[in-house]
Amino acid sequence: MTIGGAILDGKAVDIAINGSLIESVTPHSPCASDIDAHGLAVFPGLCNMHSHAPMTLFRGLGDDQPLDVWLKEYIWPAEQKLTDELVYEGTLQACREMLASGTTAFNDMYFRLPSMAKAVKDSGIRARLGLNVFGDGDELNTLDDLLNMGVPVSIAPHSIYTVSEKGLRRCADACKELGLPMHIHMSETHKEVTDCLREHGCRPWEYLDRLGILDMMGDNIIAAHCLHLSDNEIRLIGNHHITCVHCPNSNLKLGSGYRFPMLELLEAGARVTLGTDGSASSNNLDMIEVMKTAALLQKGWRGDPTAVPATQILSIASLGHTIAPGQPACLFLADVKSLSDLVYASHGDCVAITIVDGKQVYSK
Repeated sequence: MTIGGAILDGKAVDIAINGSLIESVTPHSPCASDIDAHGLAVFPGLCNMHSHAPMTLFRGLGDDQPLDVWLKEYIWPAEQKLTDELVYEGTLQACREMLASGTTAFNDMYFRLPSMAKAVKDSGIRARLGLNVFGDGDELNTLDDLLNMGVPVSIAPHSIYTVSEKGLRRCADACKELGLPMHIHMSETHKEVTDCLREHGCRPWEYLDRLGILDMMGDNIIAAHCLHLSDNEIRLIGNHHITCVHCPNSNLKLGSGYRFPMLELLEAGARVTLGTDGSASSNNLDMIEVMKTAALLQKGWRGDPTAVPATQILSIASLGHTIAPGQPACLFLADVKSLSDLVYASHGDCVAITIVDGKQVYSK
């Protein structure tokens, strides 16, 4: 596949794709191409590192409620009524929304994973699907069947307040044995922290450390939210090079917090990424909107307009991928003039074409 005349860093280029990789990026020449990208800027595909894809079905359910009430009185009861067919349809809708707004991969946490995997394959997006675990981890009994779905998986204990010590240890053991990531909600609310202090005598990350899970898992933990962290917890996270996922729109809407310690985590050695969370809390899956919110929050609470510039937030949102030879052929073309326009003046509807693994999977 060839893309002709795309704008990259202010210059028109031609991009040759061979299989799932970018083969070359050269100055534009008036030759025939498979995709005429004149007037469109090209960017690496975005990765939504924390989502609950089927929750497109619950968009608008329980709006304007605290997290604890929202989960217990609205979301968990509604999830009891889901079927395989509904999970498939909700996931397919999520995949289409993400592709239409420049997201080429997502990292999820839910249940009924075979139905989700079918939707992922039907849409053409890339994904890792997390098996949601509660209580003592009985869901792990289905894990063997999920390893052959054709879509990568992770083990996803919901949180330290919904999974027992036994369940957390079982999850870590299974992750270690199978070489799978652990995906978990961590330090999302003040209540989670105060409850942990009351029940265990320490903060959430210190609790995982006490259980030996941090040493066991190393850098193979993906932790969503990570809003309410002590200096010691930041050191623990950094020392283990853990991936923290900032979900600013969801956190703001649920009133969970806004002072995500992005720069402190990066300096400590952690990896920082971005996510939307599910459509029931963020109400959309637009990672371009997430980039703007995340960047503005850092500037706002720090009182520093130079904090987290557009180049840095795009790198965070795309997991450091670039438009260069040897890079994954996961990218999107957008009707914007510059990176600044993309981050600060746009939403997902600026995306014209999305390519995943060298295949065009969305066109406006």
